[in-house]
Amino acid sequence: MSKFVLPMSDFNRVHQVIHGTIKDEGNPGKACTLFACIGALILNKHYKIPARAVAGGFAMCVAPEKNMFFGRDGGGTVEFDEDGFHMWVQTETHIIDFMSPLYEEAFEDVQQEMVIPRRMFQKRLADEALSLDDLNEVGDFYAMPDPDLGERLIDSILKRPLNTDIIQIADTWFGTRRGKQRPSLTIGSNDGLVRELRLPNTLARGSW
Repeated sequence: MSKFVLPMSDFNRVHQVIHGTIKDEGNPGKACTLFACIGALILNKHYKIPARAVAGGFAMCVAPEKNMFFGRDGGGTVEFDEDGFHMWVQTETHIIDFMSPLYEEAFEDVQQEMVIPRRMFQKRLADEALSLDDLNEVGDFYAMPDPDLGERLIDSILKRPLNTDIIQIADTWFGTRRGKQRPSLTIGSNDGLVRELRLPNTLARGSW
């Protein structure tokens, strides 16, 4: 089995398009739902790779004896619901997190004593740690998917016209898999406002 589903150049292309589409709508480091939904769409549509957005709790070792958790500390466990969760992309063989170059921004409110490097997260499901207690080496991860939570979150996302517009814009901007990526995209809104989206400079350099 291949170590990665996508080469890093393709991962970064997907990341940059999603990041560039949503960065003016708030903190992209808090937008895992859109990274996951758009990422799954692009994998299915443009790469013909069956993929879906999955939500739940998520933990990873980011430095020696330093783990990050998406969810809430439940006293030795990770609790998660609509108010505390993570969402990622899952294929038949891998977990992919197109938001991973922005882990620094995701944890800026609680993690200020260290810099989390901008890296690509593509991991084989077979390489997942057996439990939270087994997150010992940098890059070790443990996912806690909750299908019911995922369905509720996706339904909520798709009910908002702004989100469906964002998803369509990102798909349009991505273009075609083998086409050259446009560095910018001009969009207009119903109120006549025209603005230009530009690819951000954030890139994954190395992998977890």
